[in-house]
Amino acid sequence: MSLRYRVEYSESGDVIDPQVVNLNQNELASEFNGGLDRDNIEAAVFSEGMIVDNAFTRVSSAPASTAFTPDASLRSWQPMTNTSLSLTMPQDCMLLCEWSGTWTWDNTYAGGLPPYTEDAVAFRIVVDGVYVSGPSQFFGASIRECSTYIAGATPVSAGAHTIQVECYIARVRDQDLRLAEEDVAGAVDINERELLVTERRR
Repeated sequence: MSLRYRVEYSESGDVIDPQVVNLNQNELASEFNGGLDRDNIEAAVFSEGMIVDNAFTRVSSAPASTAFTPDASLRSWQPMTNTSLSLTMPQDCMLLCEWSGTWTWDNTYAGGLPPYTEDAVAFRIVVDGVYVSGPSQFFGASIRECSTYIAGATPVSAGAHTIQVECYIARVRDQDLRLAEEDVAGAVDINERELLVTERRR
């Protein structure tokens, strides 16, 4: 058992309050929590054969190699094809969502004066329409080929959930990466990519 310390100390003249005793007893009660930990179960009690698959974690992935080209005329987040997962959770759990991908711009850097502007793309991960990772920074066309990695976590309840990666293509100002009024001049192909989702179950 780990070391436990009293939360409250009584002194002469204190008002009699049972809460002081309760707080100290709670420190001990928390040791006997019924969890699968070293305070409740001795070492080597369980063997691998006694644990069913996906009892504590389940990992799902959505890899894609077919290029996705976002619609440059849209000023909104766009879901990428082949980059989503629809999963049913048997119980409440923590979702760890990760995405990595590469992309290539079809044009060289094309800026204007002043200020300098360029085409750029950003990414985010959403769970049931609510973003849990990102938005990432905007990655400009001045670097023709690049890659990135984003990750986020969120608790979810038991039931069906959809995890989706989205991208946003726009013209941005180099100075502060704010959106410019100009239209996107080129196009970007999002190539090799993979969405990885880990469920950490209770």
